[in-house]
Amino acid sequence: MACVHDIVQDGFCTHCKTAVDTQHHAFIPFYYLKNGLEFRPEYVGTMKRHVWMKSLMEKKLTLVLSLHDTLYDSRPVSLLSEKEKYLTVEVESKSDDMWRSKNGMTLCKLRPFAREFLLEANKLFQMHVFEHSHPEHRKEVISLLDPQGTYFGKRIITYRDSEMKNLDLVLAEERGVVILDDKLAYWWPEDHTNLLQIRPYQYFKRCDNNKTWITKVVDLFKTRHPEFSYAEERIDEDAEDGGLANALELLKEVHRKFFTEKDEDLRDVRALLFPLES
Repeated sequence: MACVHDIVQDGFCTHCKTAVDTQHHAFIPFYYLKNGLEFRPEYVGTMKRHVWMKSLMEKKLTLVLSLHDTLYDSRPVSLLSEKEKYLTVEVESKSDDMWRSKNGMTLCKLRPFAREFLLEANKLFQMHVFEHSHPEHRKEVISLLDPQGTYFGKRIITYRDSEMKNLDLVLAEERGVVILDDKLAYWWPEDHTNLLQIRPYQYFKRCDNNKTWITKVVDLFKTRHPEFSYAEERIDEDAEDGGLANALELLKEVHRKFFTEKDEDLRDVRALLFPLES
């Protein structure tokens, strides 16, 4: 008789120990929770519903965060502009908001207000990370921001789990999930209504020598790039009126309006985020 249970570990049902063809039965891998762990889709729905009920009781929503260009910026040392090369000397004496990667090839810079943002957001949201950046940089940033696992725990999803970012892997009902990311295109289209797009943090100079002249002209109409980077000007984004500070205020407003709605069936962050994007 075929296995009808919901949880598979390393190809075997955790209940009856039967070998299960998880691809044939469309099991969803949750390797970020535990290597080899897979759930039946119906069970994922049940788990999401459980988290929804818990969030209503605890008055805590779910926040999915990107890291690179949202909480930090990085640049290979070899690509620093002439006016930024002073950082290769000064990085050792900087506070822990800037560091050199373990292989020494990249400089990383934490966004102003990042620590304060996480501290405050944690009071209102259970936080996840969904990140496709370099694994070494990701681990360094998380160890810096959340050394005890207080904010994220095991809820760190990477490109190993999914090449395209999506909420199927987040164990929370979509109506209670807010995504904070600077890149809309990295997410499945059906998840765009959950996304609050933040201005990307670009501490280092951006340049692309592979662009043609016509691409550069099109870019001028899409967004205005400053002539000098923060690093070149030896300044930084305003912590009190920057991207994360403003995002936090919007998240607080979404949380307040969500739980102000008395009819639980009408509570949906997507209805609250849409006016913010318009």
